[in-house]
This record gives sequence, structure tokens and C-alpha cells, in this order.
Amino acid sequence: MRVLIVDDERPARNRLRRLLENSGNVEIAGEANTGLAALEMIEREKPDIVFLDVQMPPPNGFEVVRELRTPNVPLVIFATSYDQYALRAFEVSAVDYLLKPVEADRLDKALEKARTLLAARQGPRTTLENLEKLASALAQPRTFLERVVGRRGTRLHVLPLRQVHGFVAEDELVFALIGDGRMLVNYTLRDLEAKLDPEKFARVHKQTIVNLSSIAEIEPLASGGAMARLQSGASIEISRRYRSTLQEKLGW
Repeated sequence: MRVLIVDDERPARNRLRRLLENSGNVEIAGEANTGLAALEMIEREKPDIVFLDVQMPPPNGFEVVRELRTPNVPLVIFATSYDQYALRAFEVSAVDYLLKPVEADRLDKALEKARTLLAARQGPRTTLENLEKLASALAQPRTFLERVVGRRGTRLHVLPLRQVHGFVAEDELVFALIGDGRMLVNYTLRDLEAKLDPEKFARVHKQTIVNLSSIAEIEPLASGGAMARLQSGASIEISRRYRSTLQEKLGW
């Protein structure tokens, strides 16, 4: 099967590529980081399957599906951090819907569904029964991350989230801030923002998520942003864009 990976975040593309390469019997036709690039590559490369992010600069994932004009439209598997798009994904006849960070066993199940559809030479069918099952699953209480795995050197550490003061992104890497420094984690900030409890964690900058209970002091700035000192002693910037959200959560 030839597959195309479409996501505007390189770490997410890298993770999916690695999982696909390990799954076997899959040829990666290429990668695209925008909807427009995806449409061009679909027409040129004619992949069997497109792994498509939902939230991207226009055109987003759903808009890409609506724009497909090739004679043999590929099967679409959505991969995104946000579960609220799931019903809509099936309404546009997606084969499957994966929540990021994508897990290997879940990916294998999606690939198996795609293989069955390709072998049968038919497009995916969306049935009322499938939609009802999906709606029922989404109605279950939402669960949030309770721990993350951090890497320091060659060692892996299981970090309960109560011990994590926040997460910061540098280039393509994301680090968990802990009392004695930081550790590399295998998430993007977008993944974390979707999977962390919003009552406990908040995005305060395009490169920073903070544990609200770790904030010890806040200094508003004339520019409209602020600086926060954490209980660990570290300082983080609160951008003007996110200051009002933090004010609402903390009541200051």
C-alpha cells in the first residue's frame, strides 16, 4: 500500500513515518505539511491511503477531502489531537480516525481496515450502526494523561504529572520541566494541549504549557504579557495572547 502523510507539524509526521515503516508492507509515497501540497501530491503520487491531520492552515483536512478530484480517490485516515472531529470524519467517509500521539496497535488496526477495503475494490461505507457506536464511545467520560515518560541521557523516567511544572518546546523537541531540570518527552505541544486536564494545565505561550499549581508568582508586563515564577524557581513567559486565559483560570 502506498501512503501519504499530511501534517503541518514535523514531529507528528516523523512519528507516523516511523510507525508506518515498522508496520511492514507499506510504501511511503511522501509527506506534505499543507493542504495545498497534499492535493498536489495526491494527484501526482496517487497514494492508496492518506493519513490526514484535521487542524492545518487552510485548507484544513476536511477541506482537502472536499477538493479531491482524482479519478481514484485515496482512502483517508484522519490523525489528529482532537476527538471532537470524529463524527464529522466519518460523515465524509473516512476509513478511520486516530488520536495523536498515534499508537502502534491502533495504527495496525486502521491499516488492516484499509487493506480490506482496497482488496474489495470498494470505498468505505458509513453506516448508522457505525456512527451510533462512535457517538456512544465519544459520550464516555473524557480521560486525561496522568503521567508522561521523560528521557534524560539513556534513561527513561516515568513522571506523574503532579511532578511536572510545565512543558516547553525548543525547535522540534518538547521538554517536561521538573524540579531538578528538564527531560525530553515524545509529544508535541499540540498533543499535550489536547490530552492534559485543562483544569490543571494551560497554554501560556506558543512554546509553553504550564502546570497551574506550580505557579508561585506572576509579574504583569506593560506589553500586555507577564512573567511567571514557578515553585522550582524557573521563570516562564506568558504571552499577551494567552494572558486573559490564564487570568480566567487563576482568577487574578
